[in-house]
Amino acid sequence: MPAAIEINGHGSHDANPSNTGIVNGNGKGRENLSAMGTPQRMDGSPMTDEDPSSALVNLSLDEAPPLPHITYGFQSLGTIIDRTVQSSYGKLLELADSLQEGNDVARRKRLMKYVSDTRQQFIKVLVLAQWAGKNADVSKVIDLKVWMDEQRVNYEKVVWEVVEAQRAMVHAKIPNPDLATAVRTLSTGDPPRTSAREYYVPPKPLTSREILKTFQNINTLLHIRFNLHDIPPAYFNQYEINSGRVTFTSPDEFELDMSIADEDHASQLYFIDLRLVFKPALKILPMDRLRGELEARGNEILKNKGLVGIYDFLHDFVMTHKIAILRRQFLEMLQGKWSDTLYINMIKRTLVVQYWLGKPGAKNWIEIGIRKGNPDQGRSSSLSLRWMRDAKEASITGITFDVGNLSAESLLKSVIAKHTAYILKSIYKHLNRLPNFSADHLDLQLTSDTSGLSKLTVQLTPSRNLTVIIEPITGRFALQRPSHMVIRGENGMNQLADAANKAHETISKIRFMTMQEEIELRAKSMGWEILKMLNPRIADLKKFFGSATMYIMYMRKKSWSDNWILAVSLGVTGDFWWIVEINEAIRGGWTINDAQRLPISGNQQVTYQFLENLERMVASFITLYTNTRKLSAERIDYRLIPTNNTGAAIMIPTLNINFKALTKSDWGANNLRMSLHDLDRKGNITVLVEGRMKTPMTRLHSADLSAAKSDVAFHPRSGTFIMQFVVSVGSIVTDAITERLHRIERLIGFITTVQKYKLTAKTVTLGKIGFIYNKKPELSAEVTFDGEHEMELVFDTPTMNPHRRISSFLRTLLNQRGLTAVVGTLCLTLPLLAALDMIEDKSPEDEVFVLARSSEWYRIEYLKKNFVIDIKLRTRRDSVWWFIHDPMLRSQLQETNHHDAVQRLRHIWMLSGASFEGLKNGLVADKDAVGKILWKIHTTIMSPDPPEGSEMAAMDG
Repeated sequence: MPAAIEINGHGSHDANPSNTGIVNGNGKGRENLSAMGTPQRMDGSPMTDEDPSSALVNLSLDEAPPLPHITYGFQSLGTIIDRTVQSSYGKLLELADSLQEGNDVARRKRLMKYVSDTRQQFIKVLVLAQWAGKNADVSKVIDLKVWMDEQRVNYEKVVWEVVEAQRAMVHAKIPNPDLATAVRTLSTGDPPRTSAREYYVPPKPLTSREILKTFQNINTLLHIRFNLHDIPPAYFNQYEINSGRVTFTSPDEFELDMSIADEDHASQLYFIDLRLVFKPALKILPMDRLRGELEARGNEILKNKGLVGIYDFLHDFVMTHKIAILRRQFLEMLQGKWSDTLYINMIKRTLVVQYWLGKPGAKNWIEIGIRKGNPDQGRSSSLSLRWMRDAKEASITGITFDVGNLSAESLLKSVIAKHTAYILKSIYKHLNRLPNFSADHLDLQLTSDTSGLSKLTVQLTPSRNLTVIIEPITGRFALQRPSHMVIRGENGMNQLADAANKAHETISKIRFMTMQEEIELRAKSMGWEILKMLNPRIADLKKFFGSATMYIMYMRKKSWSDNWILAVSLGVTGDFWWIVEINEAIRGGWTINDAQRLPISGNQQVTYQFLENLERMVASFITLYTNTRKLSAERIDYRLIPTNNTGAAIMIPTLNINFKALTKSDWGANNLRMSLHDLDRKGNITVLVEGRMKTPMTRLHSADLSAAKSDVAFHPRSGTFIMQFVVSVGSIVTDAITERLHRIERLIGFITTVQKYKLTAKTVTLGKIGFIYNKKPELSAEVTFDGEHEMELVFDTPTMNPHRRISSFLRTLLNQRGLTAVVGTLCLTLPLLAALDMIEDKSPEDEVFVLARSSEWYRIEYLKKNFVIDIKLRTRRDSVWWFIHDPMLRSQLQETNHHDAVQRLRHIWMLSGASFEGLKNGLVADKDAVGKILWKIHTTIMSPDPPEGSEMAAMDG
C-alpha cells in the first residue's frame, strides 16, 4: 500500500469530513457542480425538483460519504532525520578508529567514501523534507487511488458472480424432447423396441473359446501388418505380439500396448496401455486423468502420424518425466545434508543444478536436458548431460548417468568425484614439477564412485605428511594432520578462486613453514642460535639466493665469528643450505659478501645426528673457504678434491696446496693435502695437513721423531709427515702451515747436519732437537725452535760443559748461520775449550784469566806475569787452523818487563810438526793439537825453568 510522510505526527484529515466535498478535496465541489447549470433529461428538457431523477442527483450531492483516510505505512520525518544523523555519527566514530591503520592513501579513500555516502543520505533526507510540504495533497491522492481500486475490484467481482450463476444454471436446464419417438409412439401407439435393446440391453458375453479365437485372429492380423505393410521404425524394432495386442519396447523408457479394430492393414492402431520401465517410476499408470489424456492424445496421434508420431510423443513425454523426477530428487536432497549447497533451476525443459555454492571463483553446475536427434540418420533425441566445471564445459567421460535407474545423488556424487579427481590431479602435477616434491614424496589415490575416498598425500618433511581431501558436499579442502600452520593453509586454500592451479602454492608454503619449524626446534636443542632479527638487503638476497626463494632462515653456533652464518633457503627450485659471510652495514642492517652452497640434498631429514654432522660440515667449509680465499689472494695454486667415500654421512672435500708456491722451497713433494676433521667441545676444528719429503730420513726411527705433545707426526722411512692444527672455525691456517713447514724444513736441516757429522740424535721433535756431539766425556746439546722466538741452544750439563763460556756466541751463530755452523764450531772448539778449562782449573786463583772474545777468538791473560796469549781461528791452505800468538810481542813494554817469558816461548814458536807449525812469532795448530799446545804454552809460562827440546818434540807425538 502506498505510504506517506507525516510532518507533525498526524495527517491533514483531522478536519470535519463534511467540509471536504465529494472528493475529499477543498470543499468546492458543490460550487463547481452549480456552475455547470441545471441538470437535463436525455431528451434535453430540464429537470425539476419534483422529478425522481433530479431527486437522485440531489441526494448524491448532499449525502456522498467521505473517502476512507489511509495512514498505514506512514513514517515520521523527524524519526527519519534522527536515525540518519545517528547512523552518520556512528560511521564517523568507526572511521576515526580505522584511520590509525593503513597508509595515507588508504585513509584518504576511507574518508572520501564516508563523506560521499553521508552526503547522498542527507540529499535523500532533503528531498523527503521538500516533498513533505505537499503532504496533504498527496495523502488525498492516495485515498482516492485506494477508493478507485476498491471500486474496480467490485466491478470484476460482479462480472465473476454473473458468470458463475450462468454456469450453475446448466443443471437446471430441461433437456430437448425426443420428438421422433414421441410422434411414432403417439401415432402408432407402440414405442420402438429395437433402439431400446441396442442402448439398454447388454449383448451376450463371449465364451473363452471365442475370446481365444479372436485374440488369435488379431495376432495374425498384427503379424501380417507389421511384416508386410506397416514396417515399424528403427526405434520400434523391439516388439512382441501376444494376447491380441502388440507391445513395443523402448529400452529404459516405456512399453506401449496397441491393437487394431479392423482387418484393413491401413486402419488405425489404438492405444491400449503404457508402462514405464525405468526407475523410480510407476509401472502401471493409474486410472486417472493423466491416463485418459495419454490415451486420447495417443489415439489421435496414431490416427494422424502412426508409429513415428506415437514414439516421438511418448519418448518426449518420458524424457520430460525423467527430468521432473530428477528435479524432485534434487529438491529432496536440499532437505537433508545437501542443504544450502545446491541451486536448482529449470530453464524450459533443462534442469540446471549448481553445486559447491560457497566455493569462490567460477561456478560449477550440471545441465540435464534433451539433445535433438537426427531423423535422417535414424537417431532420435535423448536425455543428455552437460558438465560445466569452472564455467567451462568439461568432458563427461567417466561420469555415471544411468537413465534406466535415475538417482540424482549418485549422479551428483559421480560428477563431484570427477571434479575432485581433476583438482587433486592438477595439484599433483604442479607439485611433481617442483624439485621438493618428487614422485616418491606424493601419493595420489583416486576413486570414481565417491569423492570422499580420493586423497593426495604429500610428504612435507621426512617425518611429517599432509593429506589433502575435498569435502564432497561443500567442495572445501580439508587438510589432515592439523596444526596452526595447516589450519591457516587450509583457510587459504578454501579462499582460492582457481584451486586446481593455485593450491600447490599454498601446499608449498605449508611445507616451507613446517620445514622451518622443524629445523628451528631441533637446532635450538642442539645449541644453534636462530637469527630471527637478521635482515640482509633485498638486493643481496636476490643476487645470491635467486628470486625463486620463498623463505630464508639464518642460524649459527656461538663459537663462530659474527660474520659467518648458516642459511637455509626454501623455494620452488629446491631447498639449499648455504654458508654465508655477512658484514654489518655502515647505516645499519647487514650486507652479504658471499654465499657458498653446501653439497646437501634437498629433502633431508633434520635429525639430531644430521645437525651434528651439519655443524662439522659447515665449520669445515667455512675454514676451507677462508683459506682458499687467502691462497687465491696470494696467487698460490690449489685444488679442491671431492671425497671418494660416497657412503659417508657428510661429504667434505680435501684441499691440495702447491707446496713450492706456498713455502718457496722444494724440499717437499709438490702437493700438501689439507683435510678437516672433528670439532672439540669449544667448537674448534681439527685440521690435518699431510705432506711428504723428497728425501726420506731413513737413518732415523719413528721413535726418534715422536714426543708426547707433538703436533707433527713423521714416518721417516717414507718421508711422510702430518701436521695437526686445532683452530677456531673460519681461521686462516695457511700462515700457520707455512710457519710449521719452515720449522720442519729447519728440522730436516738440523737432522741432516746431525747425520753429516755422524752425531747421535737424542731428541727430535718439531720444536726441539737434542744430540750428543762428544761421547767421552758425553757432551750433548739441545736446540729449541718454535718459530715465534729465536732459537735457543742449551747444554745438558751447563756447569761442566766446556762450551758454556761461548754459549751466547753459539746462540747468535745458531740464529744467524744455522745448526751446521754451530755443530762445526762445537767440534772445532771442543779441544780448545777443554784445554782452557784445564788451564783455569790447574792455575792458582787470580793468576790466569781466560776471555772468549767470540767463538773464534780467545785470550789467556796471566795477571801476575803480565802476559797475554791470543788464540784465533784462521784459514790457511783451505784448512782451518788455530793461530796462537803473543799479541804484545813487539811492544817495548814487553821487551823490557817480560824478556824471560818471551825467551821461553821463542823455542815453541820455532818448532813445527804434523799438526802444528811454528811461525817465529806464533804457532798454528789444528783442532786436535791445539789443546796440547796451549797446555804446554801454559806450563812454559808458569814454569821457572825453560822447556827442553825433547818436551817440545813430544807435543807432536
